[in-house]
Amino acid sequence: MKMRRFLAAPGTLLLAALASCNRAPKPPPAAASPPTLFRVPGEQAAQLQFVTVQTEPVRRPLLVPAQVSFDALRTSDVVPLVDGKVGRLLVHEGDRVRAGQPLLTIASPGSADAQASLDRDQAALANATTILARDRDLYQHKAISLEELQQAELAVASAKASVESDRTRVRVTGTGRGNALLRSPIAGVVVARHISEGESVQAGSTATFTISDPSAIWVMAQLYQDDLRRVAIGDPVEIRTPVLEAPLAAQVTYVGASLDSDTLTIPVRIAAQNPGGVLKSGMYVDAVISPLRTEQAMLVPATAVLRDADNLPFVYVQAGQNEYARRRIDLGEQVNGASIVRGGLAAGEKVVGDGALFLQFADNLER
Repeated sequence: MKMRRFLAAPGTLLLAALASCNRAPKPPPAAASPPTLFRVPGEQAAQLQFVTVQTEPVRRPLLVPAQVSFDALRTSDVVPLVDGKVGRLLVHEGDRVRAGQPLLTIASPGSADAQASLDRDQAALANATTILARDRDLYQHKAISLEELQQAELAVASAKASVESDRTRVRVTGTGRGNALLRSPIAGVVVARHISEGESVQAGSTATFTISDPSAIWVMAQLYQDDLRRVAIGDPVEIRTPVLEAPLAAQVTYVGASLDSDTLTIPVRIAAQNPGGVLKSGMYVDAVISPLRTEQAMLVPATAVLRDADNLPFVYVQAGQNEYARRRIDLGEQVNGASIVRGGLAAGEKVVGDGALFLQFADNLER
């Protein structure tokens, strides 16, 4: 093969002299020289693989850092429905609870009031039922009017409604004779305790426990605007972390409607099952989103992409019969064994795939 010979341009020395002068203006940048061609024998060129550069529809996976959190739809901050003081804690952090299971007792005056109201209304119902039975007998013997019988029936119906209301209140608020029972609204695990025995609680406002179902989690990611168009609800996701033996399948369930002005990102929620509760809230993981939608991209085989002494990517382009030129490219990510080229090549050009390393060796010898 011929060794390259380089000759200095006649104006090179003049430009250098001018540049050394303090008062001389800087010369304009020299125009980029055309790529240097080199040749290989035909029998060696026959071993090369040529690939025509073309634009194809691709799905570009998106790797983003993310953080595990509880599934808010399966998480509950439990609050009491009566005022009082915590009497006794019946569960602790880490305990698994059933829906309706008592969590703690509350010493509450409202509890005694609710039970007293139930007792009073039950007694009134029993009395109204007795009166109704008597009035029915009297009515059969023509001793009272129909209107009086209907009033007795109405009194029984009203008493039953009062008793049912009292029972519902006792059941929902967990009240008893001076002690209220706070019950878990869902099945799950006690992940946090917010009160201690003896502390006061207010109805509807004091959080006592946080209960969550760890079998399902959310993974929250933050996307920049440029990546947002690649992601949509329903896209499959792989969750990767060293604590998992294999990637965990998940799915995009929500894309935020507003931009965070501090981070300039948009939240994306990913839902996943969590067998065995391996992933914990607060953990950092990698989320690989595989968009269902495609986009057009220029592809070359991964074997065609090489690196020069400055670690910049380049390919060898066929310039003629057994003639090749090194061409730097703007390299994107890899997709299914191919590399996306964002610039530096044009559709229809031919690049060397298999055998590119041989060309680089031969090229370096000539250089």
